[in-house]
Amino acid sequence: MPELCDEQGLSLKSRAIAILDKLISIERLAAFLHLSARLVVLVRKPFVIGITGSVGKTTTIEMIAAVLKRSEVESLVGEVGRAENNMNDDLGVPATLLQFCDLKEEYAPSRLRAACLAPFRVLRIISGIGHYPKVFVLEFGAGWGGHVARLAAMARPQVAVVTTIGAAHLERFKTLEGVANEKMALVKAVPPSGLVVLGSGHDFVNQLERASNAPVVKVNGRGAEFAENAARAICGYLRIPDAVVEYGLREFKPPKGRLNVLKLGNMTLIDDSYNANPASMRYGLDTLAKSEAKGGRKVAVLGYMAELGENAPQYHEEIGAYARGHADYVIGVGELAKYYDADIWFDSSEACAEQIESVLRQNDCVLVH
Repeated sequence: MPELCDEQGLSLKSRAIAILDKLISIERLAAFLHLSARLVVLVRKPFVIGITGSVGKTTTIEMIAAVLKRSEVESLVGEVGRAENNMNDDLGVPATLLQFCDLKEEYAPSRLRAACLAPFRVLRIISGIGHYPKVFVLEFGAGWGGHVARLAAMARPQVAVVTTIGAAHLERFKTLEGVANEKMALVKAVPPSGLVVLGSGHDFVNQLERASNAPVVKVNGRGAEFAENAARAICGYLRIPDAVVEYGLREFKPPKGRLNVLKLGNMTLIDDSYNANPASMRYGLDTLAKSEAKGGRKVAVLGYMAELGENAPQYHEEIGAYARGHADYVIGVGELAKYYDADIWFDSSEACAEQIESVLRQNDCVLVH
């Protein structure tokens, strides 16, 4: 049966979704859920662990949540909820607190469903009906100046983690100092009875420490090593037995696209494709340099880095030089990747996928970032 259309040729279904898209915009829904989540937090007072930083946030969230969600740990601290699917903004954080983890913000009917259910969800949660987490592990994103402070005011963290400060979001914050000041808002939000965990491998760690009203623990490492040390510090604060923590860390599986090591026949693939900025690029290249190629080459397939502002070419040149010192063969993908001065360059990921088989050799160890 043919689909009914209006005079402009649009299907009635498409027309209805377009109207919904205007009525239940992302901005309107975010504002509504923000107020709803503030009420829930005010009444239920969950213990919030907030994580921010320029790189390594997802691995840190997953690592901490994996340990805390073990049954023997939840019996001590209570049910644990966590950020999923990069839900770290004005819509994602309140949606997590209201347990709308299946919300698809780009899909208007999904937003309508959340808007209709939110009042009932709030009543159920504040009435104590059903389960509600006592602990939340949340990611606090930085979309604009004052963003982290706004999110922290909605869900004040008892524990804050800043992974590192590096060249990310420079189109928004212009300088590294601007990035540090934005992330500092999470540190300032922690009460004196809480805990602040700082990665020690950047230039702003002392500045962040001075801004804290709570005790500060500085931990070493990058990537998974940092995440493990941060989890140990938080679990120590929560008085979780060390043996339980270490067992949970050993059982942890890294999230997809974060230095996942895969065997493809005689080749080894290091999949670090989820995100790209100078700090994560260097860490990925360090990992490649330490890997065994077993008679093959160490190959770096590097996409371009976004949101680096007017100094983007310089950052790409620096990473290109770093890559040539850590890999035997460098492949660049994307317009800005021309500045890597790579051994071979492709204008798009599609072009790279079509031709890369002819470039790679048996026993190569390949980093995709």
